[in-house]
Amino acid sequence: MSESVNVAELAGPQLLGQFINWGLMGALSVQTYLYHITFPQDPLSIRCFVYGLFAFEWVQTGLIIENSFDVFVYNFGNVPNMLKFHNSWFSVPVMCGIVSAAVQIFYSRRIYVLSGSLSLASLICVLALTQGSAAIASGVLLKLIRSASDQAATTPAIATWLGGSALVDIIIAVTMTILLLKTRTGFRRSDTLVNKLVRLVIESGTITASVAIVDVVMFVALPNTLYHECPALVLAKLYANMMMASLNNRAFLQQGTMDTSAIHTTSGFAPSSSSGRRHIGHSVSEMDTVVRMDVLKETDGDYPLVEYPKRNMASVV
Repeated sequence: MSESVNVAELAGPQLLGQFINWGLMGALSVQTYLYHITFPQDPLSIRCFVYGLFAFEWVQTGLIIENSFDVFVYNFGNVPNMLKFHNSWFSVPVMCGIVSAAVQIFYSRRIYVLSGSLSLASLICVLALTQGSAAIASGVLLKLIRSASDQAATTPAIATWLGGSALVDIIIAVTMTILLLKTRTGFRRSDTLVNKLVRLVIESGTITASVAIVDVVMFVALPNTLYHECPALVLAKLYANMMMASLNNRAFLQQGTMDTSAIHTTSGFAPSSSSGRRHIGHSVSEMDTVVRMDVLKETDGDYPLVEYPKRNMASVV
């Protein structure tokens, strides 16, 4: 294989992953701003988590920019330098493992409130912490070997990290889908909202799980290349963006139902109950179905359960 081909295989995946990472950071910035102006009344714990995650992602982006300068500016043309991990042993596996575990535990709390199953929520938390620990261990091993030419020694830890991350995403997506489908009432408009939420859950879980699986397959199947760095560089940003999409999705669901129903959501993807209101003549009307999506109504006072009149819906959004 010629030197130019080797350079392309080394530099290409890194550059592409860095470009996508920067683009997703821009998307995350927009999503965080929309959250800030749309949901200023969210509980302090949720807002601190969102803003802390946003700051954490900016730190990762800064480290990736530093790594890019080390490879493509300060040491331009130095091919062996492309095989060095620089700070990527920390900015990729360690920081991604922390983000993915935090987001998965965030989802496990909603599953606990929706299902009431402590064992299921605990299982998700344990698996999330396991894959996060494996990610940290992967970073430590990468720092010790220092060069990508010896990265095969880290295969068990990295496979545990990425495989565990994908497994947890699948469990969360399947569990949330089942719980949401159980809330269907038979009313067309409320069931339409449930279907939208189910699609969001499936799409979010599928995206992150698929990227993690692609990453581990490339790492194992293509050991002499850096193709796996492209998906690895974007995984943390995907987790953060998917979580913010689920939170911000509340505004779009509320806007879409302003003329037909009252909605109060907490997670953007987890309705907990539906109830009908009776008209004169004691008949139940689909138009008056109140879809209440408060999955934290019993957790330390977060998101108190409120039924908003249809005419006051604008104040909620």
